[in-house]
Amino acid sequence: MNTRQKLNSQISIILFLLLVSVFSSCKNENDKQGHENHVQVEGDYICPMRCEGEKTYPQPGNCPVCKMKLQLVEEELVQTVSPNKQVLSRQATVKLQTENNAQSIKAQGFIDYDRNRNQNVSARFGGRIEKLYVKYNLKFVNKGDKILELYSPELNTIQEQHLFLLKTETEKTLLEQSREKLKLLGITEQQISTLENKGTFAQSISVYSPASGYIFFNSETQPNTGAEATQQTSMNSMSMSANTSVTQTSGSAGVQIREGMYVNKGETLFSINDLQTVWAIISIPSENHSSFQPNKQINIVSELFSAQILKGKILLTEKTFEDKQQRFVRVRIELPNPKALLKLNSLVTAEFPLASKTGFQVPTSAVYRTGMNAFVWVKTGTTKNGTGIFEIRKVTTGATSNETITILNGLAPDEEIALHAGALTDSETFLNGN
Repeated sequence: MNTRQKLNSQISIILFLLLVSVFSSCKNENDKQGHENHVQVEGDYICPMRCEGEKTYPQPGNCPVCKMKLQLVEEELVQTVSPNKQVLSRQATVKLQTENNAQSIKAQGFIDYDRNRNQNVSARFGGRIEKLYVKYNLKFVNKGDKILELYSPELNTIQEQHLFLLKTETEKTLLEQSREKLKLLGITEQQISTLENKGTFAQSISVYSPASGYIFFNSETQPNTGAEATQQTSMNSMSMSANTSVTQTSGSAGVQIREGMYVNKGETLFSINDLQTVWAIISIPSENHSSFQPNKQINIVSELFSAQILKGKILLTEKTFEDKQQRFVRVRIELPNPKALLKLNSLVTAEFPLASKTGFQVPTSAVYRTGMNAFVWVKTGTTKNGTGIFEIRKVTTGATSNETITILNGLAPDEEIALHAGALTDSETFLNGN
């Protein structure tokens, strides 16, 4: 073999290898495309030339007329089905009908006393509690009942100064100023008259209840509500009262007052509350708090009489989270309690109506969830043998019960969705289809 022949032989081998390579590449590509566009279908076979019209055959084979290979009825439709977005299925569907759904949520809480009905009695001067006539919290007392006796060296000194002014026949102006000072410290006109007539004074002063109601000695009973309370200060039968906004603080180091205990000037001795209205403190998920505005009427059921529905009114929704981890906020509801039947710290359940939203109520099985997202399979067409074509779609959901869920956005009336979304869904759908 000469050199020219050898060269031609090598060229032929090279061309052959190139042809084999190209053929293999095309075949692999075709196989790949065929795999990507493959959709599992069921159905009959038909001649692509329609030699016998729409006649179909149950098995694959060749057309008896033109001898061409039969193809699936859906084959030409399969090409329009986008991988990972659409599927073919004979699954049952749900037809959507618009509904105006009045939704509500239920939440639990407890009964607390209304801070706005507090009448707080504070010490006008420092002193020692000599005697207590009421020895426990939440005892009912009447207006004018003696609550305690308070010994005060400061007050005794002021009374002695008044007697001195009286004996030295000081100007009336100074005597009147001294009398006013005694009144500001809680000494009544009758007590001042007794002091001036007898020239003696009691070593301790009595403190009386300013109103009828239930007594609170302990500041630990006053939770952190940020409530504004009316503070009426009354020692003895003092006529002076102050309408002052005060903030009660829970968990403050309040100590139960007791005999022999020293109290400072301005310290709260006790509070009186008639409990004619109380608060229901309800914890709700943070995503719902904007729906509850002040003065909105709320139905409440107490554990004490579950057959009765109580009517309450929202006072406010607190601006801070009750729990940093669970993200709950507290709603304060005012409840009438004319006979004081609602007991403090008893459990209640409140039903909060939500704004009515137009949507579609469907079985929960029709919605597939992944993370924070929700999806359904919408029927977009039907093959010639009745197989449905379904397309995945993201939706916005609302309230959920045990069996149904409300779809708020993403669908239109009269559309149909697959009854069982999970059966049409795989992970690749959400990786590539959205």
